[in-house]
Amino acid sequence: MSPVLIDTSVWIDFFRRGDAPESDMLVELIRRKLARITGLVAAELLSGAGSAKEFATLQDYLSALDRLDDPPDLWPRVAAARYRLARKGFQASVADTIVAVVAHHHRASLLTRDAHFVLMARTLPLKLVRVASH
Repeated sequence: MSPVLIDTSVWIDFFRRGDAPESDMLVELIRRKLARITGLVAAELLSGAGSAKEFATLQDYLSALDRLDDPPDLWPRVAAARYRLARKGFQASVADTIVAVVAHHHRASLLTRDAHFVLMARTLPLKLVRVASH
């Protein structure tokens, strides 16, 4: 199995409740050393910390994961992807488009709970991990 980029939506559910099907998949991916994170996802998660102690704990936890770096041509690729999506009638956020571009650049699949990525995958070369519901 290829590496899997874990989207912010999965991490939030994991830390808040941990009972979503994606949380089980996340635990398995971490165990198998296939879970990946990006700087953007880490920043989104860390900015939501409730205290300095929680921030530090979360930072330590996330630093143990392998990180997918931004490609050197990130911004032109994001612009081109958003342009393609807009031509199909979908206005993707810059953040979601960055996640999609980074995943594709590293040939990683994406584990997400965000339905926007399903729509994006119809136009962009984005591999999504499907998780069966309970």
